[in-house]
Amino acid sequence: MSRRGATAWVELGAIILIVVGAAVLAIQLNSYSNFRERFPAGLTVGGVDVGGSTEEEGSRQIGAVYSSGVDLYYQGEHIPLNPADVEFTIDLDTLLQRAIEQRNAQSFWAGFWDFMWDRPVEATPIDLQASFSERRLQAILATIAAARDTPPQPPVPVPATLGFQPGELGYQLDIEASQPLIGTALLSPTDRQATLVVNQSPPLAPELDILGRLIETRLSDFDGIYSIFVIDLESGETLGINHDVAFSGLSIIKIPIVMETFRTLDRPLTIEETKLITETLGEESGNFTANLLLDVIAGEDNGMLGAEKVTQSMWRLGLGNTFIAVPFEEDLVRTYATEANQRTDVTTNPDPKIQITAEDMGLLLEMIYQCAAGGGAFMAAYPGEITSEECQLMLEIMNQNRIGSLIEAGMPEGTSLAHKHGWAAEAHGDAGIVFSPSGDYVLVELLYSPGWLEWAISSPLLADVSRATYNYFNPVSE
Repeated sequence: MSRRGATAWVELGAIILIVVGAAVLAIQLNSYSNFRERFPAGLTVGGVDVGGSTEEEGSRQIGAVYSSGVDLYYQGEHIPLNPADVEFTIDLDTLLQRAIEQRNAQSFWAGFWDFMWDRPVEATPIDLQASFSERRLQAILATIAAARDTPPQPPVPVPATLGFQPGELGYQLDIEASQPLIGTALLSPTDRQATLVVNQSPPLAPELDILGRLIETRLSDFDGIYSIFVIDLESGETLGINHDVAFSGLSIIKIPIVMETFRTLDRPLTIEETKLITETLGEESGNFTANLLLDVIAGEDNGMLGAEKVTQSMWRLGLGNTFIAVPFEEDLVRTYATEANQRTDVTTNPDPKIQITAEDMGLLLEMIYQCAAGGGAFMAAYPGEITSEECQLMLEIMNQNRIGSLIEAGMPEGTSLAHKHGWAAEAHGDAGIVFSPSGDYVLVELLYSPGWLEWAISSPLLADVSRATYNYFNPVSE
């Protein structure tokens, strides 16, 4: 080939290269122009990745994320929240303008050069700018609370078992604590849920009137008069059902006799006196030994004087419906009028020689319990005349009284009980202090039926009253 021909081919090749190069450049410029219309790769606006998106696409992406519902949970219950309900708004114009500014931060040709060499533009995250109505959110939370909050409930009596269904927890939405958690969820592109702060309240402490309703239900079919008195020895709360009705003193009156014996003596008991007290308070429930204690109280062989001293002592303690007019098994030569036995609306035809009320005996047992602990009304009324050791000894002796029925039959075996029982033709009863695992209490229970009270009727009833009372102080799940 001639030199001239070779030169022509070189020129033609150069032209072709220029044309090809121009075409490639045009294609790249067109690609970059399209690329420059989109946001830089990796750019996030309010946590939403809009990299590679157009303004319109980015706007839709951001709106879709933040218009999606927020999932609220109240004790596991799902409650959807529409952001529009709290007037949630995003300042999209400002956010998009900042994104555009980042996209256009480089000059066209500098950006094209980086594009050609595949060097990505460094993107700076753009923080969300949004707002919502705190007032509307508070209103929604108040509506949730009104619909779902529940107050704590006390135990409920179960007549079939003489027990108590446990009380229920209360739930209260903490609006103030929940509000910022929801705010965080509304402003989050990914974690759009909030567990509401719900405070728990323990079940309400049972009140003795709940026990009263259970006892009255159990005794509703009893064809006679019943008298019940209960004291919570921790709180001092009391329950009385016909508690101020006069009853025959039965052998329960021997509790005041022994108490007065301890008060009278200013020395330790002799062996003989200990035997007398044990036989008087125990299962034997001796009337003869009780009369001998009245002589001890009198300081001479004078049971009438001893009986009068017991009565006066009880009245000084405020137990004005309790008296022993004459010693046991002696003829009536006097009696006393009391507020209880002068009632005309109800009567148990009480023995005119010895009388009590359930309330008086319950309060006396409470005094003995407090005395054993070193205080109480008995010590206050007779300072220096009774000691806590004497009261403790009395409770120990009463604790030895085991008959397997009445109060004792209504408690689990092994429960400590200091009590005195008693019965006559028309009336049966028991009065004691129960030392139970969940709290000590006083229980006095008396039944009366005109003419004759069948043991087969009274015994299970009194045991059930005791069982219900024990279950009240020691609740278990049904």
